[in-house]
Amino acid sequence: MASKTVLIVLISTTLALLVVSYFLWKPETKEGFETSYSVDMLQINTCPTFAMEIQTTKGSTDCCQGDMVDGKCNGTTFCTKSPAYMGVPNCIDAWREYFTKKSSDICPSTIPNYYEDVTNPASQKGCSAGPISSDGKMPKDTTSKQCKIYTSEEDNKTKSDSCYVEKLRAKVQCPAINRISPPAALYPDWRDKSKYLAITCDYPFEIGMPLQCFDRASVERYLDTVTPNWRTNTGQVNWLNINSCDNYLNRRESSRTEASRLQEEERKRKEAQAAADASNKAREQAEANAKKRADEASRLQQQLDEANRKLQQCK
Repeated sequence: MASKTVLIVLISTTLALLVVSYFLWKPETKEGFETSYSVDMLQINTCPTFAMEIQTTKGSTDCCQGDMVDGKCNGTTFCTKSPAYMGVPNCIDAWREYFTKKSSDICPSTIPNYYEDVTNPASQKGCSAGPISSDGKMPKDTTSKQCKIYTSEEDNKTKSDSCYVEKLRAKVQCPAINRISPPAALYPDWRDKSKYLAITCDYPFEIGMPLQCFDRASVERYLDTVTPNWRTNTGQVNWLNINSCDNYLNRRESSRTEASRLQEEERKRKEAQAAADASNKAREQAEANAKKRADEASRLQQQLDEANRKLQQCK
């Protein structure tokens, strides 16, 4: 009886430990969202808008870019909603490959997951740093970092939230100071805050040091748009040569040399001022001492004159 009791206690303890271990080691997930994402999670089994769905004589449901003739596609078969056959991929696999290529070609490395509603060409396309819904239409987590793919080439090249611009920004490597390279930033267009003018590198405040530099390529792109002949303007060329990030370290060194020169000049000025102040103080003290001696001599002379006067009266 005692052995049965001990066995029951051991089994209960083991089960309790297993339950506790499960909750202690259970992977933590973000509320409602996967913590990782793979294009293999996409489940898009539909025909693209540029292909029609047909039923072939062989019984497969295909997506045909062309007409159906004699029970088969007279054109290109994009994919089949049935199992893959003879080089025609299953639609789920075809769309996964499509999204993979789009992610590689369009999305920045910082926002790598492409999304698109393949059933609606007018829908917003873009990239997300977080996972995409299984139908590929949108990010699952709307708070994750995202960028947009615009239908207008101008918007793609000027809008701050475009994937094209984010890709350019992510490629810029800012000069490192003390082995730390700040992330590149977008310099906003003051006329339209949704757009940007150039890509910058911004640095913490240091006395005498430049706080910002401009990515040369982004400034050249902007100037080519607004002032195509800017390269003939010596002032603009000199400004870019001085303020571009490829000259930032030289600017810092020049600033450091200039700061040292100014500090030395300030030290000499303070020394000269201190010497002048000491000289003025010594002169003032000497004048005060001389006046004090003159006043004392005058007082003694007055006393002597008074004594002589009284002596003359006694005679």
